[in-house]
Amino acid sequence: MELLLNGINGNYLRNILLNAADQTERVDAAVAYVTENDLLFDWCWDNKIPLHFWGRFDEQVPVAIPVLQTFLAHRSGRYVCKLVRKFHPKVIWWRGYGAYIGSANITQSAWWNNVEAGLFLSEAELLDGGQDLELGQMFREIDKHAAPLTQELFDLLAARNVELTRRKHADKDADKAFLDTHLVPGWEGLARVNRKSASDQRRQDFLREWNGTLQIIRDIAAKISTNENRPSWVDASAPLGAQADQFLHAHYYKNTFDGRRADFESHFAKNYKDPDAAVERIIQWWRKLPLSPDEHTTLNKTAPALRRAFSEEMLPKLTEDQFVKALSGVHATREYARRVPNRLIGLPGGRIYDIPEKVDALARQIFRAPGRGGVSAIETLQFVLYGGRPDDLPQRLWEAIADRKRKVDLLGVSAMGEIVGWALPNLFPPRNGRTSKALRSLGYDVTIHVE
Repeated sequence: MELLLNGINGNYLRNILLNAADQTERVDAAVAYVTENDLLFDWCWDNKIPLHFWGRFDEQVPVAIPVLQTFLAHRSGRYVCKLVRKFHPKVIWWRGYGAYIGSANITQSAWWNNVEAGLFLSEAELLDGGQDLELGQMFREIDKHAAPLTQELFDLLAARNVELTRRKHADKDADKAFLDTHLVPGWEGLARVNRKSASDQRRQDFLREWNGTLQIIRDIAAKISTNENRPSWVDASAPLGAQADQFLHAHYYKNTFDGRRADFESHFAKNYKDPDAAVERIIQWWRKLPLSPDEHTTLNKTAPALRRAFSEEMLPKLTEDQFVKALSGVHATREYARRVPNRLIGLPGGRIYDIPEKVDALARQIFRAPGRGGVSAIETLQFVLYGGRPDDLPQRLWEAIADRKRKVDLLGVSAMGEIVGWALPNLFPPRNGRTSKALRSLGYDVTIHVE
């Protein structure tokens, strides 16, 4: 965690941009007031990083007209601008890298000259503290009440800006008439939402999205597992969930990357109107795919081993070494290990560690949590997988990631969702962050949970 105080401590928002490009998958920015393109938005465009921006809508035109013009000029599904009433946050989430939460708007004064105060939390810290879930809920709530930037809305704001330039003091009646426009939905804000109802809403939203996405994966599994659609090297006896997972795995790594980065948002912009057609195109590619070593190994070796390790009989008996071996086969764990800070997993500084070393250290840190006063991963996994009716498993999964009495440090929703699929492949397909990115590239508007 870093404290950003501009000139007071020499730590500026601009410093984040110097290091974030390689790890950032998308920028989500909820910032009320914006006057400049070149502070953040041009950086996203130049680095080909998708940007979703939410700004404030009111009679003072808080998002500058040149900024709005640039969004319209790009005409890109990867660079989205929406406007919201009752809106005053200053949050920028470089997804995959970390998030700034503070007081700075996207203005020259805020980024350089003003006394501003904010915190930057790395992606690992967000995951460890559960703030990734709460930030995700915030963005989803904002989006429910937001209006996309259209030419009509731009014209309204541009005309208003001319009026504001002409007169120094706003006329109260004219302001009210302006705010009565139907182009942006009315909203009273969150003033009446208490902590309990907000928590209930997060749970309901999570379960609705999680269950809906599982059904999408099941539907894909039913299609790709038929004899005419299954590659010759995929055994018909492989669980449907595992087949769907590896279908999405192959598509994600072979079809969505633009250089070093998966450009799934561009694919989403092309496919969101007809996901079925996109799936059919990839199925035609999948059925003719020559033997792929990664997917073949996962289906025939890794998946059966994980199913045994996380079975109801074996799970409570796992030794530390067995647990480490099992967790190293979980894709989400390996991906998280790439970016988790060494200090969080007990690795001393002074040298660079390779991925197997970091996976080993991460898995051991998770297993040893009870020794540090934390929650037992074995007990939480038993609760999620076998603590009640299978139909209620998503509810138990929510408790495991949202309830401090259940939550395991360093074991997030992406890894948990994947483990569920390997342990119970005939009931639940594996789901992790990569699965969601692959689905999004096919046009499905799913939530991407961080590892």
